Amino acid sequence: MKDHALKSGVILGVVGILISLTAYIIDPLLMIKWWFSLSSLVIFIGLVSYFGIQYREILGGFVSFKIGYIYSIITFVFAGLIGTAFNILLFHVIDPDLPQLISEAIIEQTVEMMEGFGANQEIIDQAIEDADTPATFTVIGQIKSFGMVLIFYTLMSLISGAIIKRKVPEFSE
Repeated sequence: MKDHALKSGVILGVVGILISLTAYIIDPLLMIKWWFSLSSLVIFIGLVSYFGIQYREILGGFVSFKIGYIYSIITFVFAGLIGTAFNILLFHVIDPDLPQLISEAIIEQTVEMMEGFGANQEIIDQAIEDADTPATFTVIGQIKSFGMVLIFYTLMSLISGAIIKRKVPEFSE
C-alpha cells in the first residue's frame, strides 16, 4: 500500500503544483479566491479516490474503510509535503514579492467582508492588526501551516476513504 500511496501522492503533488503555477501565471490572486480553493479541493478528493479505487482493484476489488482511509492520508500527506516545498520555493525564490501582494489582497478582502457585515472601524482595525499574514509565508509559517493542514487532510481522508471502501459481499446459504 505504501508504495502505491506514495506514487499517488507524488502525482497529486505535481497536479497541485501545476494548478498553483497555472493560477500564478493567470493571476496570482486566484490563489485566495474561495471558488479556486473549493475547485482544488474537489480535484484532490477526486484524484485520491480514483487512485484509491485503483489500489482497491489491485487488492481484488474489496477494501475496508480503514485501509481506504490510511491509503488516503498517506497520499494527502505526501502530496502536502511536495506542495509545501513548492510553496516555499515560490514565495522565497520564484517571486519573493508574492507574499506581500497576497497579504494586501487578503486584508482588502477582510475589510470588505467586515464592512459588509456592518463592523465598526475599531473592530476592522483590530482584525487587520491581528492578521499577521506575512508570517504565514515564511518558511516556519509554511511548516506551521502544513501542520494545520494535517487536520484538514484527516477530514478529506474520511471522505475519500468512504468512497474507496467496498465490503466483501456476504452470501447466505
